[in-house]
Amino acid sequence: MKTTIMKLREKLGRLQRERNQLKAECIGLARDIVHLTNPLVTEIEEMDIPKAAAKMDDLVVKQAELLMTLNKIADLEEELGY
Repeated sequence: MKTTIMKLREKLGRLQRERNQLKAECIGLARDIVHLTNPLVTEIEEMDIPKAAAKMDDLVVKQAELLMTLNKIADLEEELGY
């Protein structure tokens, strides 16, 4: 039977992997938005602003998930005495 500390460490590891995945997704979305809205690459009138706005909406959601995950990690680290 696993001890409570082992379970908490496993949960922390899962949350850290989730954090890394969410950060990667946020970075990808941010890069897409920059590419879609960069006036040095695309003329303003040719920019796909609705697509950039949709990606921004996705980024808002992913960042909120990331912030919640970071809070959970901090709570677990405090509980584990890290």
